[in-house]
This record gives sequence, structure tokens and C-alpha cells, in this order.
Amino acid sequence: MNKIVKFIFTASALLWLLITILTMMPIATLLLPTLLISKKHYTEWILFLFALICSLGVYPICFMYAVIKWNGFLSYLRRLSLSIDISGNMVAGALLNDNFIIASSTNKFGIVQETISDNLGENERDNTLSIFGKRFTNLLGVIDFNHAQKSIVED
Repeated sequence: MNKIVKFIFTASALLWLLITILTMMPIATLLLPTLLISKKHYTEWILFLFALICSLGVYPICFMYAVIKWNGFLSYLRRLSLSIDISGNMVAGALLNDNFIIASSTNKFGIVQETISDNLGENERDNTLSIFGKRFTNLLGVIDFNHAQKSIVED
């Protein structure tokens, strides 16, 4: 790939990182009172906000770079989908537990390193999906036949 294109994307990512750092300075100052209460909570908030702001700019830049590079792009899309599925399970765990499964289910959402699809498959197998969980699983099945069942990874 052209060195100029590589330079442009690298410079863009670094510029966004600088913007993130400069944005975080006033946010960190505003959160300073929480430091007096608990350093642990202060650090967690700062790291979360830094990761969030940084990802908002860097992710699109990196995605466009992968599109332009194209070599291995389909494999990249598959890995990216898996990553989104895993993070979606973490982010939406409580909501999914309350709406996609019945209370007696032992396969809860929100577990680190598990996918939403894996949890749906386990709950479908154990017949512990709610009506919303069944509908969502059926929707996934239209896109990829038997997706939830194929996604089960034995713990």
C-alpha cells in the first residue's frame, strides 16, 4: 500500500488520540471530587471515558484503513463481528437477562468472553428463552441458519 496512505491514516489516528487526551483533561478535572471519595471510582471513570472517546475516532479510521488495504478484509469483518458480539454481551447483559431469558435460566448474559449468540444457543437448548429471546434467535436464524445453536461454545 502506498506510504502516503499509511502516513495519512497513522497521522489521523494519532491526531484523534491527541484530541482525546485534550478532551479528557477537563473531564478529569470535573471528576476530581470523586477522587476525594475514592481513587478506585475516579480511575474507573477516567479509563472508561478515555476508552470511549478514543474509540469513537480511532475505530472508524482503522476500519477505513482496513477497507482500503482490503487484504484479509473478510476475515477482519468476521473477527470484528465476534468482538462486537462479545462486547455487546457485556454491555447489554442486564437488559438481555431481564428480557431474553426466563428467571430460572442458568446461562446468564454479561459474562466476559462469551457472545450473545452463545448465550442464546445455550438458552435455546435448555428451553429457557423468553418470547423476545425466541424471536431474536429466529431473526438470527434467518440471517445464518441455526446461528445460535452453531455458536454454542462448551464452557
